[in-house]
Amino acid sequence: MSAHAGEAQIAIPRVSLRNERLHRHAKTLVAWVLLAILITLGSILSSTFRSEPVLLETLKGASFVGIASAAQFFVVVSGGIDLSIASVATVSGMAAAVIMNGQDRNLPYAIRASLGIGLVIGTINGLMVNVLHIAPFVATFGMFYILEGAAYTYSVSPVGQASPSFYNLYTDTWGSVPVILVMVGVFWFICWYVARQTSFGRHLYAIGGDRAAARLAGVRTVRVSIAAYITCSVIAATAGMLELTQTSVGTSDLGATLLLTTVTTVVIGGVSLFGGQGSVIGVLGGVLVLSFLNELFDAVQVNALYQQLIQGLIILSILGIYRKKRT
Repeated sequence: MSAHAGEAQIAIPRVSLRNERLHRHAKTLVAWVLLAILITLGSILSSTFRSEPVLLETLKGASFVGIASAAQFFVVVSGGIDLSIASVATVSGMAAAVIMNGQDRNLPYAIRASLGIGLVIGTINGLMVNVLHIAPFVATFGMFYILEGAAYTYSVSPVGQASPSFYNLYTDTWGSVPVILVMVGVFWFICWYVARQTSFGRHLYAIGGDRAAARLAGVRTVRVSIAAYITCSVIAATAGMLELTQTSVGTSDLGATLLLTTVTTVVIGGVSLFGGQGSVIGVLGGVLVLSFLNELFDAVQVNALYQQLIQGLIILSILGIYRKKRT
């Protein structure tokens, strides 16, 4: 065999491997390519869009939705969905504000209570789906209304107040970098590590891809699925607390925008709503796409009546691209 023939045989697997990796990450790349297009378009249409203050404010504003979207990711990739994220964020945020009551000394108690709410709700959601075998959509949508009713029953007016040190997280900086962005950056790294480098993350993908096969392979599917819902609700509770850095008070509509926004971002990020496919990096791209799209709307003064229409068309277009790639 000639040297050239040997090189050709080695080159073919390498090309195949590169193509396989590209195909695997294609959905993630779509989100980031779309983000690049949005930033380029915004920079052309508006001189303020590319300014540092606007970019930093857009990134900081995306923190709340971003954390909640990461929560949704862990459930969706496992083959479920959680529509109670918005109300979990609302109730936990209200509880944290009431317990803090503007005092730094109450911050540890507020954090424990808020995360405890997420733990309890996530456990209930997980049990309803996996033990009572209620469809995830129905179980979590029902929980959404229960918690929303509880929030409005407690108060329709703003309640409590974030402690000064917690509220200042939104404006504090380390050097020239906002503290909130550093915290969120660390959070996204942890989410990526859990999803890709731990057995829990691999099991999430396994039960999302084929629950029966995962069970036969020895994965404790019920336990992993319940853990996914708990993880989701605890992260959603964290998002509710984080929102207090912008509002300073708890309100009964604190997490109202998260009901469908989190689903939208995971779809844009390339996560399959049937489970088993997608990545944290893709979801991060989806969050940034939605955030910069809203900023672009404001920069070019798009009528609010058309904004949802445009967003819907973008989502349908992306789903069409994903379907074409799959076929």
